[in-house]
Amino acid sequence: MSYSSRPLSSKLFQLTALTLALTLAGCGGGDGTDVVAPAPDLEVQPDGSGNTDSAIRAVNVSPITLTDSSGSPTRIITSTGATASVKITDAENQPISSALVTFNTDAPMSSVKFANTNGTVLTNANGIATMKLSAISATDTGSYVLTATANYNDTERQGASYFYSLQEANLIFDKVKVDENTLPYGGSTDITGLVKDSASLESQRGIEIGFEASCGSVSDTTTNILGFRTTYNAETCEGPQTVVATIKENNTSIRLPITVNQSTNLGALSIKCISGDTPQFPDSSADGSGADQCANAVPIGAINQSDRPSQRTVEFVVSKNDGQPFAYESVKVELLNAPNDFSFGSMSNRAPKTYKTNSEGVIKVPLYAGTEIDSGIKLRATLISRADVTATFSNISVVGNTPTQGGFELIASKNVLAATSTDDSQQQTRLNDATKINVTLRDSNGQFINGSTVHFVTEGGTLSSNTCMVRNGGCSVTLSTKGVLPDDRRITILAYSDNEDGASSSEVFLDENENGKLDNNEFVVDSTSKYIFKQIIMGFADTTPVFTKSMEGDVLTANVKGTSQYKFKMLGTSSQTKNISMPSGTKVSVNAIDNTRANEATCNAQLISKGNIGTTLVVPDIVDLYTPDKPSLTTKKQDDSDKTYVIRTQQCAKGDKVSLIVTTPAPNRKVTTKELEFK
Repeated sequence: MSYSSRPLSSKLFQLTALTLALTLAGCGGGDGTDVVAPAPDLEVQPDGSGNTDSAIRAVNVSPITLTDSSGSPTRIITSTGATASVKITDAENQPISSALVTFNTDAPMSSVKFANTNGTVLTNANGIATMKLSAISATDTGSYVLTATANYNDTERQGASYFYSLQEANLIFDKVKVDENTLPYGGSTDITGLVKDSASLESQRGIEIGFEASCGSVSDTTTNILGFRTTYNAETCEGPQTVVATIKENNTSIRLPITVNQSTNLGALSIKCISGDTPQFPDSSADGSGADQCANAVPIGAINQSDRPSQRTVEFVVSKNDGQPFAYESVKVELLNAPNDFSFGSMSNRAPKTYKTNSEGVIKVPLYAGTEIDSGIKLRATLISRADVTATFSNISVVGNTPTQGGFELIASKNVLAATSTDDSQQQTRLNDATKINVTLRDSNGQFINGSTVHFVTEGGTLSSNTCMVRNGGCSVTLSTKGVLPDDRRITILAYSDNEDGASSSEVFLDENENGKLDNNEFVVDSTSKYIFKQIIMGFADTTPVFTKSMEGDVLTANVKGTSQYKFKMLGTSSQTKNISMPSGTKVSVNAIDNTRANEATCNAQLISKGNIGTTLVVPDIVDLYTPDKPSLTTKKQDDSDKTYVIRTQQCAKGDKVSLIVTTPAPNRKVTTKELEFK
């Protein structure tokens, strides 16, 4: 570091001037005294090539100031370092910024080092240049020279020399303490202290402190202006423990005793999940609900597919059996199931992470969605000090845009199923039939929704699943006739989906008796959350038709010269307050039997129902089983026109007959024939 970085042009100029002076002196003259003639006045050239005395005086270098780590002036440099600084000014004592300053020393490179490799630095706006030096040899205690040379506009000036000595730092611990010397099982405590120079008793910054524990864990740290602080975690340790703190620079150590209570003093522990909060979507509950799910659903918006935030925070709370928070304990959180672009803790992280509970026993774990929709995300939290205290949490999903009540559609592929078959002795047999219930969700702009979870509750029958996740705008579940068979054969099904924007403010419930109000024992959804919802009615019918009383006489009115009509209702079960039809897809046919040929007229018969005419009609896939979209009082009546039929005959005489044939569809096919005679 003892070389000079003087510019080449300056050195060439000095060599030229020296040569001229020597030439003039060799010529003699005057009284014989050797005289060096003054150098010609070359002035300062525009390009800076003229190096006059005035130009040299235009760069001034202040004496070097050397301070130790506490900021006090010193002439001692130890391994903790010292900072040298100079101020560069012009002829008018104004600071020069961006001047190049080179610090040099005659100490061996093996004994001292500068903060950068060549010892150079530019001055700041105040003309100040600083450089940190550190001793790197524990055996070199010699004295050396430090200089600073400034260069600005090809003008160079070296400041006064500064003498200093190298010395091994004598660092000592001071005021080291453990906040709590006795810890509960699995507890933790902070360790604090200072590192000082034994000579000056000044606190030292930037000193590395290492720690070792006989059991448990504690992290190394570095001192700052306030000293050092680190945390000891007892983990699964019990009984007396020792933590050794060491100043890495000179191996000075101090031993710290800690006692950890037995695990029997800990009692039972539990981990619960609390739904996280965001300013846009605050959760209303903060009491947790134990394992298997979070207190509230945690929907996270898929990137570029949702108006929900793509980052949310889920919280876990660790508590003792007496309800007290288990504070300052380490909890490992790991991802059990999630899309490949889902992360937690930090962006792109999928590896397990360890968190420390706060004074309330809570840890907060950030969750980050990607572009992939998924409703099956699972996290597991485990207490480090007690591996048996662990819980797995679901109810977390990546979703698309927020659906609206108006964009919620619930449609069955058919809504009357064959649930029973009755023989001639009136004995009923249970049948298995099924239908698919399709869900469609849209947002306020009419765009299909992705990622929302729809929940289902049914009054009877059996659902293939109680939830479905909407993808590409839709999802479905299957209802079968297995399970409960209500007396009125009408099955109420409620579908609802989380909607944090708040579409619903009233209670959401399964209106089993269809009276529009919540009655005792009817299922009700947690009213602390907000949902969009729909309900539909399904019919469970018999394969044997039930006709209205007007048909029981089996008599038709003959009209050889014209037409006659016979009106009746055909139901799938005994008449109730609200009727149901025969199973969807049932065929109803008429066949005229001309026994008289009176006046050469031919007896013909047709069926009419809801505007449809033919010898064969089919019960629609969807018949009217009216119920409001949402449970509420209504005066609207069910339209039973699709359960009403008319037999229209032409030129039929007394003695002719009409066969009415009712055939239910597979897989529960049954044929019922009724003979009607003209009188």
